[in-house]
Amino acid sequence: MSSEEIRAAWPMRVGIVQQQDVSTARVRVVFPDLDRMTSYWLPIVVQKTQDDKAYWIPDIGEQVVCLMDAHYEAGAVLGAIYSQADATPVASANKFYLGFKDGAAFEYDRAAHVLSITFEDGGEIIYDAGAHQLTISCPAGDIALETSEHKTTIDTIIDTYNSHVHPDPQGGDTGAPSQVIA
Repeated sequence: MSSEEIRAAWPMRVGIVQQQDVSTARVRVVFPDLDRMTSYWLPIVVQKTQDDKAYWIPDIGEQVVCLMDAHYEAGAVLGAIYSQADATPVASANKFYLGFKDGAAFEYDRAAHVLSITFEDGGEIIYDAGAHQLTISCPAGDIALETSEHKTTIDTIIDTYNSHVHPDPQGGDTGAPSQVIA
């Protein structure tokens, strides 16, 4: 079978992203198995582009699968694939995971019914549907709360509670709460 026949029979190719055009969501891809041939600009297949929009462009150096015509003049990037160099971040059929270069991540475990969002500074939001519990962890800073009528922070609420007093019917005020929020 000639190389042209092989190309026509197998229109998918694995390559490495060499350049990005971030304004049009296109990339140029190098195909190592084709003498390092570089593609023309290839569009990236995404989930939505009309009323709802999705955008995530492969990184330079990322391994991608492309669907190409027989002459490698037109095609599209179908997506990235894991390899020995870039291993999967989780090993579970029950998890959806989206991780970012800076360490932030979004994960849902459908078996445990736990949604977690972690941030690069160590902050975390976890909702455990089985336990009906929402945990917000902010190791460096405060948690702001805002409604249509109020704006405050968790620290302000705790400080107000810890120092509040009530009028004492016998005169004066009661003391601050004996059990404070730490």
